[in-house]
Amino acid sequence: MADTRSYPDISFVDTNTETITNALIRAYELFTGRTLYPADPARLFILWAADIIIQERVLINESAKRNVPRYAGGEYLDSLAEIFKDTYRLEATAAQTTFRCHITTPQEGQTLIPAGTRITVDGEITFATTQSMYIPAGSLYVDIPAVCQTTGTVGNDFIPGQITQIVDVYPFYDKVENITTSAGGAEEETDAAFYERMRESMESFSTAGPSGAYVYYAKTASNEITDVSADCTTPGIADIRVLCINGELPTEEIINKVQAILSADRTRPMTDNVNVAAPDTVPFDIDLTYYIPLLSANSAAVIAADVGKAVTEYKKWQTEKMGRDINPSYLNYLLMKTGIKRAEIRSPAYTAIAKNEVAVLNQETIISGGTEDE
Repeated sequence: MADTRSYPDISFVDTNTETITNALIRAYELFTGRTLYPADPARLFILWAADIIIQERVLINESAKRNVPRYAGGEYLDSLAEIFKDTYRLEATAAQTTFRCHITTPQEGQTLIPAGTRITVDGEITFATTQSMYIPAGSLYVDIPAVCQTTGTVGNDFIPGQITQIVDVYPFYDKVENITTSAGGAEEETDAAFYERMRESMESFSTAGPSGAYVYYAKTASNEITDVSADCTTPGIADIRVLCINGELPTEEIINKVQAILSADRTRPMTDNVNVAAPDTVPFDIDLTYYIPLLSANSAAVIAADVGKAVTEYKKWQTEKMGRDINPSYLNYLLMKTGIKRAEIRSPAYTAIAKNEVAVLNQETIISGGTEDE
């Protein structure tokens, strides 16, 4: 998440070198009655002392600024969180998935799959079952939830059938495989994201179910959640939509976790029914041709690379937030900054997006039209 903390800068002490040096020289001349010339040894000593004073003032200034949340970071920001309501930095979380554990032949009795049974991808990334479960008599398999033994995003995005190597073999073992895409792993919450949640926590003081409170509590479910929409189009039903990093739609695990948090008695007004889901998607294509000024022909390769970066920036901007209209004008603005002469944007066309919808890229076509005279 980008750091959006744009506020006027503040200083607690003056750190201007010229101001401090001139003040010391004037004070010396006042007390001694001497004029200090540039090569005077006393002046050189004062310059050395001024340098020490300025360094100390810089340290004092930075230390004081860390008492203000928008300037704080790391453990300083964690300490300031105590002035906000029940707000703590989200720790790194581990990815989760569900495994289907098979046995060779049906048994007359139940077959135990112990909690902690490990299944690995490659010997490094390993998942462990979170509960003991039994394969019923006469059945060949049972589905068991599991969690990655390493926190962070390292355990995410293994599609069904990719995690198959058993570490702890159970009785009558035949095979094991994940049946859901692993997801939910996230790194420790960044300073920027934590600061924004600290500000949003003020919404949680209300017990009337304001949209801001639902947004705040939904974001506490996972570090992967970057955008939340809370709406009420039907009386008594809170429609909550969540979007993840880089415009990714939430997995079933994240949706269930948000649902559990928002359904808690201390969070949900008694008259509300909470429905959590992924946002509705509105597909769009990028199809354009760009032209380079004839005088810039020698820079065609550089401009082509910059055009690619501009399109990538547009895709991120367009898909990372719900309710953001599909806006080709912004794409054209980014393209023109690369030094091209003009762009023919055939797609996307301007499309209004509802607050519970998100734009999703379908196809991308970028064509160089060559050079044109001014």
